[in-house]
Amino acid sequence: MKINIYSPRNIIVLFILFGFVVLNAQNSGSQVRTKTNINLDWKYLENDAKNLSDIPNSVSWVDIDLPHTWNSQDATDNEPGYRRSASWYKKKLAIPYKDTNKVYQLYFEGSNITTKVYVNGKEAGGHIGGYIGFAIDITKFINVGNNEVLVRVDNSYNIEIIPSQKSDFFIYGGITRDVFLQSMANNHIENIKITTPQVSEKSASLVVVASIKNVENLEGFTYLAQLTNPKGKLVAAKKGTLSSSATTIAFNEIKNPELWDINNPNLYSVSVSLLDNGKIIDKIDDKLGFRWFEFKENGPFLLNGKRVLIRGTHRHEEHAGVGAAVSNNQHRKDMESIKEMGANFVRLAHYPQDPEIYKACDELGLLVWDELPWCRGGL
Repeated sequence: MKINIYSPRNIIVLFILFGFVVLNAQNSGSQVRTKTNINLDWKYLENDAKNLSDIPNSVSWVDIDLPHTWNSQDATDNEPGYRRSASWYKKKLAIPYKDTNKVYQLYFEGSNITTKVYVNGKEAGGHIGGYIGFAIDITKFINVGNNEVLVRVDNSYNIEIIPSQKSDFFIYGGITRDVFLQSMANNHIENIKITTPQVSEKSASLVVVASIKNVENLEGFTYLAQLTNPKGKLVAAKKGTLSSSATTIAFNEIKNPELWDINNPNLYSVSVSLLDNGKIIDKIDDKLGFRWFEFKENGPFLLNGKRVLIRGTHRHEEHAGVGAAVSNNQHRKDMESIKEMGANFVRLAHYPQDPEIYKACDELGLLVWDELPWCRGGL
């Protein structure tokens, strides 16, 4: 079985009142989208109230920064069980300028398990699942000036939601990963999907599918796609018109690609810009590695045609004293430790982990086994 994959990562692919965040007004010639980390200066209320009206006047809010979990201590203390319930977070969000040509979102890298987001007293959206990032469109709920954001997170037992209650790991409740305020043009690139249909030492091909949001009339919209090598040199570029809301961009015959492997984790960069009548209104960048792998039947594992003895370990997203609310620095240190001990492979148990983990594996040269948030089956 021979498999070509699209990047070095094998991916299966919330409670906000005090504290200020400033989104800078954008100049027409500067950044086309912004992404601002808003981890600092939150407040937390350990109260499982279901209704927004039940919590604003509480005096029990405590100051915290994100990431955060309410199970950082009780999951591993000497008492049986740990808190499986709901809590609230809040933050004051300062918007000094609101561009009517832009979309504003709150992006959560992870909030465990179910989340509802309220902005200025109105429900803006929600999400089910604690291990994949999600965006909440807050455009129509925010005003210029201070805005109140409240998020309810719930990790209660629920047989309708994975992970299974038979799972042999802790289901930490809270906003356990980074949160961002981001803005982009009304007409913007929702995502790009990258595949490498053909890879060898002599040549490679690259296919990028760019999904465009809110573009009903494609007239006047074009794209610019660029590929740069690990040294930052431009190796290929393509321009074209949008064929549909999902436009396919193909780079063929990339000569002598610098392959990604466990000893030389070469990473290329691909960027896709969206242009409206020649003016760039949005841009997305991502990393990828060219390589192929093969499992010989009853035989060895081959990476780029060379035999590799897989040596690895198993990693849960948790750390002493903080539970699953692990900082990006600690995520990185974990992967560096795994690499330094001589491993070239890591199994991520038992759920998709923080984006920092995949970034580190890409950069350090670690093979990844990723998993769905499911373990042992049953209810």
